[in-house]
Amino acid sequence: MLYMNDLEWMNDLAEFTEAEQKVLLALSHNKYKWRSRERISQLTRIGPRRLDRVLSGLLEEDLIRPAFSTDRKIIYGLKERVG
Repeated sequence: MLYMNDLEWMNDLAEFTEAEQKVLLALSHNKYKWRSRERISQLTRIGPRRLDRVLSGLLEEDLIRPAFSTDRKIIYGLKERVG
């Protein structure tokens, strides 16, 4: 997989927990700007409860943004990539 390596969050890598880094990296894929919760869980190997806490924290820090997919599922993207 190819990941973008010029994103702002990477400048502060040490400030994020390992779980947060995994989620941010999953959302940094070169081809996919948006990821479903299920796909993030698969990529990061983080269980649903812990993933919900990580996503909530990243939402509070204004680093990620939720949206709806065409089939009305919640998807997440890096704010610096999706606006």
